[in-house]
Amino acid sequence: MTIKDDILFDFAVNMPRVLVSGRTAVLDNVRKLMLLTDSEIVVFNGQRYTSVTGEDFVVTELKEERMLVSGEVKEIRFFKTLQKDQG
Repeated sequence: MTIKDDILFDFAVNMPRVLVSGRTAVLDNVRKLMLLTDSEIVVFNGQRYTSVTGEDFVVTELKEERMLVSGEVKEIRFFKTLQKDQG
């Protein structure tokens, strides 16, 4: 395993998570891609949503509930809906 893989494996928790380093961001536990533009990404994490805003976003990898994005990250927000579960 590379150092990057070791770090990502250590944090394999079933919660929304974003790791940012330089011009690379890793969004974990991505269940559904809700919005994708060159300046904003919104993903559904199961119970919550994660919004990342910035500039020049390009998705470089999307697999196994993980999304790698290159670009300049300016803001990260975690939020949930106001609706109660219907299940």
